[in-house]
Amino acid sequence: MRERPRLLGFLEHNQEARKIFGERELDIIKKQLKGINLTQSEKNRLSRDIRKKLEFIEKIAGFENEFKLKKGSEIKYLINKVVEVILHDKLKDKIKRVLLFGSTAKNERIFRSDIDIAVEFDEITNEEAFNFRVRIAGEFSDDKVDVQVFNILPEKIKKSILNNHKVLYENE
Repeated sequence: MRERPRLLGFLEHNQEARKIFGERELDIIKKQLKGINLTQSEKNRLSRDIRKKLEFIEKIAGFENEFKLKKGSEIKYLINKVVEVILHDKLKDKIKRVLLFGSTAKNERIFRSDIDIAVEFDEITNEEAFNFRVRIAGEFSDDKVDVQVFNILPEKIKKSILNNHKVLYENE
């Protein structure tokens, strides 16, 4: 069984450690791990700076699948989450298509952009459409998500959506 590398060995052989820890901090870490007594100044630095950096590294390690900073990964995740909620709604059997439109579909997002989604149903009443939008909006109140019911939109907006959209789901 191969043993995982120890922190001390990793820090000693990895030049990238200097991008996070100063030379003096690395010396303090080495002394602490080897059981060498620290001066009061070193103890203060260990608790004030070094441990806080290590605690942050420990917390952020849970997000390692996002470290590559793929463009739009957060938006794609949110869109998939919205579609999942829509397809688990009690009106799911009436859904014909789920369409992405607006700046996100055009790949023209800015910081203020929201995610515009239109859900087309086989048939739906105005009351059902209102209640559907309330249910979905309640799930994403903190996020910039705008879910519309395609069937009840004005014709001009429907045409605009149909001219520039991406299909997120289609019932076959």
